[in-house]
Amino acid sequence: MRRNALFLIGLAVSISLLVAACRQPQPTYVRGSDLPGIDDPAMGLGLDRRDLQQLTRENLDSFFASRFFQRSEANLTGPPPTMAIMTMENWTTEHIEPQLHALLGMMETEMVNSGVFTVIAAALRERLMDELYTAQGEEFDQARALNLGRQLGVQYFLTGRVVDASERTANARRIQYFMFMQALEVETGAIVWQNQADLTKGIVPL
Repeated sequence: MRRNALFLIGLAVSISLLVAACRQPQPTYVRGSDLPGIDDPAMGLGLDRRDLQQLTRENLDSFFASRFFQRSEANLTGPPPTMAIMTMENWTTEHIEPQLHALLGMMETEMVNSGVFTVIAAALRERLMDELYTAQGEEFDQARALNLGRQLGVQYFLTGRVVDASERTANARRIQYFMFMQALEVETGAIVWQNQADLTKGIVPL
């Protein structure tokens, strides 16, 4: 009798748990076109695609509004000067190299469509990066880059890096991200433009 009673109790508990689970809303797979605004909420403290695009957009807007760009556009009489857009360095604690590499397409498209610069082909850019990073590790070596640029006929470099700074309290956390970009004239090594875009993400008590 006791064994049967325990069995019935266990069966009742199992059924109750099963019914409760069935009542819980089940996750549904969706596409962005099915759910507008799916990219808006932050799902963590790391940099997502929207964050990186925002930082890049702010820097590019600064570039196109700069005196350097406007002067280059006004003085454009012959073939556009050549520019190499280098992959931005990752100085954060996150593994975002693939996302940073993907931003090259966005930056290249903007530069090409401006008509002010001739953007070097991906094969030449990869050759530059391979030679730079093989010789100097993971950091962009400006002096060596300028020397290689002169040899390959590149007139300008567009470079950048992403840095983070994290702070924490007992019940909150904040991470500040900085995307720094600059354009270098290969012939002289002069910085002809630079800008920094900032973004903050955090967890705060409600």
